[in-house]
Amino acid sequence: MDDRTTARGVAVGRVGFGLLMLVAPRLLTRRSGNRQDPPVPYVWWLRAFGIRDAVLGAGTLMALSDGDGPAAARWVQVGAAADTLDAAIALVYGRELDRRGRLGTLALAVPASIIGWKSAAGLASGH
Repeated sequence: MDDRTTARGVAVGRVGFGLLMLVAPRLLTRRSGNRQDPPVPYVWWLRAFGIRDAVLGAGTLMALSDGDGPAAARWVQVGAAADTLDAAIALVYGRELDRRGRLGTLALAVPASIIGWKSAAGLASGH
């Protein structure tokens, strides 16, 4: 699979995840094993996180559809940077999350950051 297709797949996933967090943030808290209703600020932050991902994914998809390699590479780099920082935060402040939350964050963020950086490098070099 080429870098543009890979970047598009990550961007579509990012938009989907972002929209899910925006419209159904409590679904994530139930999946992590928490049966109690989370506090309102927590739900609000999940929605804000969802907006971030949806915007990054949509921007990436627009740049990829324009065919501009450098602009697309920049959007993919920004998404990869966000994923890398998500993984770093989960490692540094992991004790603030339950085990499932920490592992879930790492399971999404680490592969997405690796794939993102690889795709961005390929797009930047014109592949």
